[in-house]
Amino acid sequence: MNGSTPVVFEEFSATGVLHVHSTRSDGYGEPEEIVQAGINAGLDFIAFNDHRNLALMEEGWHGRVTDGLISLVGTELQHTDLKSHLLVYGVESIKPVGHILDQLSSVLDMNGIAIVAHPVEVRPYVPGIGEYPWGFGTDHPVSGIEVWNWMSSWKGRLSPLNAWNRIYHPDRTVLSPPEKAVDMWFETEGCLIGGADAHGHRFFGKEIFGYEMLFNRVRTHLVLDKPFTRPVQFTEALRHGKCFVSNAIAGDASGYRSAVHEGKLYLKLPEDCEVVTKQYGESQAGAVALKRGTHCLGQVTLPVYIEVRRLGRTWIVQGLSTEQVRNRKEEKQ
Repeated sequence: MNGSTPVVFEEFSATGVLHVHSTRSDGYGEPEEIVQAGINAGLDFIAFNDHRNLALMEEGWHGRVTDGLISLVGTELQHTDLKSHLLVYGVESIKPVGHILDQLSSVLDMNGIAIVAHPVEVRPYVPGIGEYPWGFGTDHPVSGIEVWNWMSSWKGRLSPLNAWNRIYHPDRTVLSPPEKAVDMWFETEGCLIGGADAHGHRFFGKEIFGYEMLFNRVRTHLVLDKPFTRPVQFTEALRHGKCFVSNAIAGDASGYRSAVHEGKLYLKLPEDCEVVTKQYGESQAGAVALKRGTHCLGQVTLPVYIEVRRLGRTWIVQGLSTEQVRNRKEEKQ
């Protein structure tokens, strides 16, 4: 892009992994072990989501800083049939059982964040591995959608015939977020996030999808106007949609930024890549090859979904919603 850019991008960001389970629910790792894996992976934060409890918050992990990494404690709530899950942040107490929509109302009443987890999960063909898609449509005031869940993508349609290949070559399976999850985000807007769904899984006593391995895959990045030092910045970034998702095996995405100025979409790209966009009710636009740097992609109508591809897979995804832009305008006034 020639000349000066007519937009000012946020200066700061923080890179972390959402949707992490410990021994306080059905994960295999102790919090100390998981935090060390995050430090080894170069993360700024980890967001714990143990099922139906805030035990790690009670143990003092929320906001704890370990070698520069901030631990955040939320939870994962589920419907009475065990399906339809919500990732919850920004609350100090929860209603751990009952109809999921009642639990959703309780979270929102406390000014918390409730994000639909693995919304379009597909059934594996392996006994003992379930499916947990969202079953209540898009008419409810959720805070966002977990559009890209690494473990959910990996296990969809898993069968005895393809299990060996998927275990030894997992990144051949997890290439992009499901289109149906993106469509659900268009209906709800709110934040668009990615999660690991990390449990430190073990098969036949052997760790296969360890925490550090997953922490180097799907990540969520917060876009901030100040350095990341407090848990409230995490919650507010999600509340206002100031975030994007990346797959770290395609490269470091921390330098990516986006902005809409006078109806035009601007992207700051840290590497050469291809970009596709999709607007509500329209077909996905064709891929545009772009060099590293800042580019104007022309007029857009919000909401808009942005997908950046590199090395033969999806590298970055982001959803810019009408609510997000409205909030930014309010902050400047």
